[in-house]
Amino acid sequence: MLNNFFIPTYKRHDAQITFSNLPKSWQDRTFLVVQRDEQHLYNDYPHIVLPDDITKVPEKREWIAKQNLDKRFGVFDDDLKFFKTRMINDDYEKSKIKMEDKDFDDLEEVLCNWMDEGIVFCGMDVTSNIPDREKEYKEITRQWSNFFFDGPNFPANELDWTSIRYAEDFHVTLQLFKMGYKNRLSNKYRVDPGPVQSGGGLTDERTIQAHNESMRKLAEAHPGLVALYEKETTAGEWKNTAKIAANISWKKAFKDANSTTLESFF
Repeated sequence: MLNNFFIPTYKRHDAQITFSNLPKSWQDRTFLVVQRDEQHLYNDYPHIVLPDDITKVPEKREWIAKQNLDKRFGVFDDDLKFFKTRMINDDYEKSKIKMEDKDFDDLEEVLCNWMDEGIVFCGMDVTSNIPDREKEYKEITRQWSNFFFDGPNFPANELDWTSIRYAEDFHVTLQLFKMGYKNRLSNKYRVDPGPVQSGGGLTDERTIQAHNESMRKLAEAHPGLVALYEKETTAGEWKNTAKIAANISWKKAFKDANSTTLESFF
């Protein structure tokens, strides 16, 4: 089973979307991870207070991971909605329906089976991606907003978590691929993270300039794997604004790592 779930959150005490969308069986194992200056706002939720010097998202993710290396656990953004996608052999008609308790039970079994197979980090794909309805999952691909970790086998202490502030999910994922670990995302069970810069959270400080600088740092940290370009944002507070995006060669990062391993072996 999955031992615990953690939701780092800030400036969203009035709308805990992820927590409210979890079934009680998951809520009973879930903690909001909050800063001390907001602790009093979360008396109605199970919560953990961060050390005073940890205020940035990458630092929070690093702290959570390193505190739970003896567990199998999940880490969520605080504004997720959970859906089930109709697969090719399913007998229900709708192509996107809200997950029910039994779906979370099935998802937990699937995630734990993957970990038993040696997948140290996995999750759910986002609803904005077109699913492959014939396959249960996709591998070695972009992951963000939700992560499940096999703590005892996850190399948390070998990662740089904090040097790229607003592209931390991509930075950590690329590092893991380059170390020879692959991820796995469910095509059937998926999350809707909402639009970027949708209000609350870190939207006050995550300016488009800060975002763009993080993307440039991501390209510098992973040469040959990250190709930057500009695109227009279509939703959220940055709507109709050009921002830097990236084409990332996820599978090349993993392939190169395994090629290097084989070369070293021979």
